[in-house]
Amino acid sequence: VQISLDGATAETHDSFRGIPGTYKETLQGIKNCVENDFFVEISTTATSLNYDEIPRIADLCEEVGADWYIVYNFIPTGRGHFIVENDISPEEREELLRTLWRKLASGGKLQVLSTAPQFARVALQEQRDSESKIIPGHFYNPMLTGQLQDLGEFIGGCGAGRMYSAIRPNGTLQPCVFMPIELGNLRKQDLEEIWDTHPVLQTLRDRTQLKGHCGICGYKWVCGGCRARAYNYLGDITAPDPGCINNKEIFEKLHEKRRSLEV
Repeated sequence: VQISLDGATAETHDSFRGIPGTYKETLQGIKNCVENDFFVEISTTATSLNYDEIPRIADLCEEVGADWYIVYNFIPTGRGHFIVENDISPEEREELLRTLWRKLASGGKLQVLSTAPQFARVALQEQRDSESKIIPGHFYNPMLTGQLQDLGEFIGGCGAGRMYSAIRPNGTLQPCVFMPIELGNLRKQDLEEIWDTHPVLQTLRDRTQLKGHCGICGYKWVCGGCRARAYNYLGDITAPDPGCINNKEIFEKLHEKRRSLEV
């Protein structure tokens, strides 16, 4: 069972949800699931509104007995276009991922994940001299005794069009839920054919086509940047990910342009 928790306080969570009392009800729902032996995953989308509270949310997840805590990237797609100013900066994302890594590496029952592909890079950087090996990514984080780098390059980073795709209620297939590129429709076309032959998917699987710093980054095989973020900010699935610390100048220019248009 996945349950969203948008803040460590009722004020933050209820404000985001727009309904007073939802924080209390959400916590009770989580406790009910834990008490009845459900596998409980708590999720939070990181924004400027709750960024400072995420470490406390992680602690709360541990206190209530949740199994997983996953922090989602904010992607300016869909209705997210209308609140793009709530995206966190690359510096904030970098510090957040390192905080999440420290929580994960501290041990305990709670598994900490993030959909930010940079999480794998952070893990590799943080544990260079460590014997303990953990590979964080979009999937379960197994404890390893050896080939972290090889496994990271296989499943690491953005999985859009590589490890999964998304299907809309009308049958339209797209690379991921945050990337509104129509690849075809399963009511008219075969899934396997689209998956094996569509040029957009072929491009997403070929990280030699990445541009800017993402293209020359030493961690592109375990990260590759968020392709949905690149697409929604820059209109190009091979563009640099503006959310990465290595592309902070791009992020700053984009938000400076947005602010100038609002004046």
